[in-house]
Amino acid sequence: MSGIFSRPKDPYTAAPLLGGEQMIRQQVASYMVNGKAMWGGQFALTNQRLLFRPLDTSGVAKMIKDGVEFLPGDLAILGKVVDKALDYSTAYGDSLAGAINTSEIVGVIRGRNAALSHPPSLVLEFADGRRLEIGVLKSIGSPNFLPSNNSARDEMIEAILSELHAH
Repeated sequence: MSGIFSRPKDPYTAAPLLGGEQMIRQQVASYMVNGKAMWGGQFALTNQRLLFRPLDTSGVAKMIKDGVEFLPGDLAILGKVVDKALDYSTAYGDSLAGAINTSEIVGVIRGRNAALSHPPSLVLEFADGRRLEIGVLKSIGSPNFLPSNNSARDEMIEAILSELHAH
């Protein structure tokens, strides 16, 4: 049980680097949809890509699934619903794992500032007009509203811009 309740050394899913790829900066972050953080993880900027490594929630999902097995009679259906929801949630998080080649990014701007309801964000801009909003936190467990999260966001923006201008 200690692995479930203690913070693992690396709580994110794996994202191997390519040959010649070097890590530039890593930041606690989340995918945002309509201003709401939808899935937490880590964005890692390399000299070639921006990687998203979602939080690995498999340990928590397993603990909950093991617990719902013991629900009595009429509540057993609830256990099956929870099982399916956890399977979906884990698969959704895994589906977000991926990489964006830095050559696809044409700009990055400040999004929202830190607030009680959401983390500060940056917005990646692509040549085809798409935008991707990313919430940024200074560290795991930082409350959204802390001003230090705005600074972490600004530092990530500077790192991305520096990498874009290097190519």
